[in-house]
Amino acid sequence: MSKAHLVAATSLLLLSHAAIAGDKPDADRPEAYRNLVACREIQDSTARLACFDQQVAALEQAASQHEIVIADKQAVETAKRGLFGFATPVAKLMGFGGNADSSDELKEVATKVSGVGRGSSGWVLDFEDGSTWEQNDTRDFVLSPKVGNEAKIARGILGTFTVSVRGQRPIKMRRVK
Repeated sequence: MSKAHLVAATSLLLLSHAAIAGDKPDADRPEAYRNLVACREIQDSTARLACFDQQVAALEQAASQHEIVIADKQAVETAKRGLFGFATPVAKLMGFGGNADSSDELKEVATKVSGVGRGSSGWVLDFEDGSTWEQNDTRDFVLSPKVGNEAKIARGILGTFTVSVRGQRPIKMRRVK
């Protein structure tokens, strides 16, 4: 067994223990992962090693063909931040947004204003993370937002989002880009 296979198998085993501790159902895991974890149940060490070799190779092939994505916690957090404000099936597929356990759901994002404009419905704000938000209520900021201002985008109720610039009272906005 190569060192890369051993490292991959060990990493996945450690991840499986963390997943079990998190009480996530195994049925939500990809088949390639479940097959690899199933190798632990084999009693004969030679057969178990052969199983691990075969399943690690299958996992590597699935990853190289983009059939499965392996991501660490930092990559998931980056994806969460990038999708914040969108109600997409991709977010639910990746395990955040729309699930019953919302304890790890991103509630707000702190950022800076990079562009300010007015549209037909009110303010249109661009932020340094590349997102664009459009006002969808009738409130107004006391002080007009300016490029470089600190902003906080927060998740509201029933799928709404509010944006506060320079600590002012927030207004409802929706992400358009």
